[in-house]
Amino acid sequence: MKRKTVYPANHWSLQVDIPYSMGVQCGNMFYLCGQADLEGQGNVQNAGDLYKQTDASIKHIQSVVSELGCDMEDLTKLTVFYINNGETDESLYIQHIADTLDTNYKPVITMVSVPSFFYPGVMVEIDAYGMHGATGALPRGSVSSGNSAFSQAILCGEMIFIGSLSATDDNGVVQHAGDVVAQSNIVLEKLEKTLSEFGANKYDIVKINNWYVGGGTADEWEESARIRAAFYPEPGPAATGIPVHRLGHDGAMIQMDCWAMLGTDGNTLPKQHAWPEGHWDWPIHLPFKHGVKCGNMIFLGGQVSLDQNANVNDPGNMEKQTHTSMHNIQRVLAEFGADMKDIVKLNTYYEGTSNPEDLHSNVNVRSSYFQKPGPASTGIPFPHLAYKDMLIEIEVIAMQED
Repeated sequence: MKRKTVYPANHWSLQVDIPYSMGVQCGNMFYLCGQADLEGQGNVQNAGDLYKQTDASIKHIQSVVSELGCDMEDLTKLTVFYINNGETDESLYIQHIADTLDTNYKPVITMVSVPSFFYPGVMVEIDAYGMHGATGALPRGSVSSGNSAFSQAILCGEMIFIGSLSATDDNGVVQHAGDVVAQSNIVLEKLEKTLSEFGANKYDIVKINNWYVGGGTADEWEESARIRAAFYPEPGPAATGIPVHRLGHDGAMIQMDCWAMLGTDGNTLPKQHAWPEGHWDWPIHLPFKHGVKCGNMIFLGGQVSLDQNANVNDPGNMEKQTHTSMHNIQRVLAEFGADMKDIVKLNTYYEGTSNPEDLHSNVNVRSSYFQKPGPASTGIPFPHLAYKDMLIEIEVIAMQED
């Protein structure tokens, strides 16, 4: 599809050359690289100051959005990755983000705690998505959240954006603290209720992201995966699951955000699902598919370096695992007649710390699959991924003529 890519003059870069664009507009959608408080070639500003870096990151978002010819009021979804080792009050921090955005239309938001970032001193990176029509702002409907600073869900055109759902009550108190199974059931009930506000249901979901407290073992992943498997239809949406060291509330074990699509007439849209022959699989049967196409949107679940029996290929080798993940992306896209040029957004989750080489060891490999101007990209290190010795998981959004 025809697209517009931007990289504002004097905008920051990484310490290595990358082919990615800071912003991509395609159809009515736009996507931004994860924005952090950097200058020049990866020079960290306001090191260690979460709030100052947040303000600077939002200014970077504003710069990219403006360069695209869009407006901050067009934002529909934010994912905020930030360092929180239990010392930050997430509710107060969310309010600060809302005050800094200062928009009338409230996007949805997902907060993800990480213990470190790709460069020492970085405290926050913000992913941003939005929608803007050919003649201006698009009408939208929204569902309020318990925190009035942001929406819980937004309907814009055929797109439904749902911010993170967790097992908290109306007062923000975690239910069934420490029990991932009970909390998973609560989250899925909330998801179903939120979708119903727009006349949608679980058959309309195209992509889900699960963030759960875990230390990188298959048993931790499987405990809640079985609950989710019973909820979704077959064939199901694309999915990504990432273990985190903590969530924003003590005792919270899981949170979920998702994308859904609904016809403007209120009917479920037709979808295509992809599972290439011989592609990797999970150790238990799940309804999720590696790729889902709906209209001109293609969503790929996190692609990893596993075999058909869920064994890790090339344990501990970041370069080889990154190549395998990228090859898997190519295979899934090919099922829809698409290729790497159709990708508009690339999210990479990798095992790493604040050592820059942890990032560079995979960003150089995945960058080799693109030419400038490439898609928007975000890369976030985590202490562990879902399986021992699995070092990287890459998810993408692509867009193709319907």
